[in-house]
Amino acid sequence: MSRLAILLASLISCIAPQSQAGPKDASSPRKATYAVVVNSKNAATETGDAAKTLVKKLFLKDLSQWPDGTEAKPYSREATSAEQAAFVKDVLGMNDAELARHWLKIKNMNGSTPPKEVDTDRMVLKYVAKYDGAFGIVKIDSAKDVEGVKTLFEF
Repeated sequence: MSRLAILLASLISCIAPQSQAGPKDASSPRKATYAVVVNSKNAATETGDAAKTLVKKLFLKDLSQWPDGTEAKPYSREATSAEQAAFVKDVLGMNDAELARHWLKIKNMNGSTPPKEVDTDRMVLKYVAKYDGAFGIVKIDSAKDVEGVKTLFEF
């Protein structure tokens, strides 16, 4: 199935009403569950909100290079995965429909396509370790003690 068809399907599914679950305990902060991992050679020094802003710009292809000039190579998770849903909400500050509209706009403007989708934490870690400018989303526990990979931030 083409990426455009997947994006359109995602957009259509977002139009359907969704249940809105409230926070389980609004008084306690949510413990980070996921991490954005980068290649261990990545020289990015940003932390906190600055790191999230940088990753957002690189993922959405508003920027194409890390601050040191290395070409960014973002990896996405399947649209239906918990990792991707948390990333879209917490890091990108978007919903699925907004993200689908973004990729349609970018495709029409300059032909860019969304980041490659990767199914498992193991495959994300493999790609990130292989390519200098690579980054992706994994469960925190998966990112521990992996050669060639480091955690940029948790969310």
